[in-house]
Amino acid sequence: MTDSPTTTATSAASPSPSNGPVVRTEQGLVQGVEENGVFAFKGLRYAAPPTGRLRWRPPHPPTAWQGIRQADSFGPVCPQRWLPFGPPGWRQEPADEDCLSLNIWTAAVSADEKRPVMLWIHGGAFEIGSGSTPAYHGDVLAKKGVVVVTINYRLGVLGFLAHPELTAESRYSASGNYGLMDMIAALRWVHANIAAFGGDPHNITIFGESAGGGAVMLLTVSPLAKGLFQRAISESGAALPPQARGYKRPDSAITLAEAEEAGERYMRTIGCSSVDGLRECPTKEIQEAIMSGTGWPIADGHVVPGQVTTLYRAGRQHDVPVLLGWNDNEGGLFAQPTTKADVEAKIRREWGPAAETMFRLYPVADDASAGAVNGTTTADIGFAWPAWSLAEAQTKTGTAPAFLYHFTHVPPRTGDSWYKDLPGAQHAEELAFVFGKGPDIWTEAEHRVADAMQNYWINFARSGDPNGPGVPKWAPYRGDTTVQWFVDGGVRAGDVPRLDVLRQIDGIVGT
Repeated sequence: MTDSPTTTATSAASPSPSNGPVVRTEQGLVQGVEENGVFAFKGLRYAAPPTGRLRWRPPHPPTAWQGIRQADSFGPVCPQRWLPFGPPGWRQEPADEDCLSLNIWTAAVSADEKRPVMLWIHGGAFEIGSGSTPAYHGDVLAKKGVVVVTINYRLGVLGFLAHPELTAESRYSASGNYGLMDMIAALRWVHANIAAFGGDPHNITIFGESAGGGAVMLLTVSPLAKGLFQRAISESGAALPPQARGYKRPDSAITLAEAEEAGERYMRTIGCSSVDGLRECPTKEIQEAIMSGTGWPIADGHVVPGQVTTLYRAGRQHDVPVLLGWNDNEGGLFAQPTTKADVEAKIRREWGPAAETMFRLYPVADDASAGAVNGTTTADIGFAWPAWSLAEAQTKTGTAPAFLYHFTHVPPRTGDSWYKDLPGAQHAEELAFVFGKGPDIWTEAEHRVADAMQNYWINFARSGDPNGPGVPKWAPYRGDTTVQWFVDGGVRAGDVPRLDVLRQIDGIVGT
């Protein structure tokens, strides 16, 4: 980056001309690489390794170094169970607990350009995923004028274990949510350092999908994250675990007491009598023992002060513009074969006194239709209702606008796609459009939708308003007809899909 504070350091170090620029961070000098027409800085540590005595503690600042560190390769992913499905390019990667790193893509050539910053939080049920997955590489968006950051954060047991011993040793009388605290630490690092990469530390957008979109929702109500970002995008946001939904509330977070009980059960399962003993266990042993009942964010009263929708309805969200939406057939992936009796038993178990209403909304005719009904309830309750309800609440209690979208465009799929035989736009299928990472079989229709989504997302990151030259007008959400549909190779305004059902769900769960 010419004309920046890094120029002297670059000359003194005499780096290879094939490498990228040298940038000064608070911890030391890093040198990136030039890839696909932009500069990439990979594997930048934003926190100390959360190992040993730091396992299940809030993230600590990274240590400084002398000389120039090469930032030309991604850091290890956080330990996780391998699952055979994920976003495009999903594959097994080297894992290590020393995983709290981030990656930056920028086309800035000067440290004073102050480009909008977009920090991506990956999905994966808070159990799998990484910021280095090819589907999330930020070069396409960076070429269009933003600085893109992707992050790793602690997952599963290592990211969300709560236990009475952990609560007692903490200075804030809570435990769990270490993965969320990692995200906040990454935001703090970006706020302190991103100007050197050509980004504006006072114009940061957090965006994420699925669990990552849910994390975005949670950060918009977390007091620890206040002031660290100015806009928020939640794609198919799923903040909370399926076992916490049902008549308690679709967005009902596990309480600290419930999470501590689950942590105690986990400790008995793994055969440890104390947290200190558990901190000495090998990583693989910890990850292979399944922690039932939690492993997701917790309403701990510290990082997450309560239920997301309740806080929005009380006007306790951060005053930032939000952009939210979901895909047409979010539940298709989750519509596993089942029986009529099993689905009806599940509805009775999860919805209690509201089960009869749910049977009217989601009638199960026979075993052949049971799986599809299961998928529809997952789509409506797990993805559509959270986005719509937050947009509704934002219009009533917030001063910043909310923008709502619905993605229905079904692209051609490759033979190895894990949703190739499923109808409708599937969970996570919009990701390739947002990041511009579609396969070669895309047609002009897919490229039109991708260009529109990228322009909307970047406009929103720049100003809090997705509107701008070359894209159809997108009205803020104010009711039934202010939803932007990405459909059939284009964009149009439309009604909230299945609005009557969403209102009835809203009536069941109340406030």
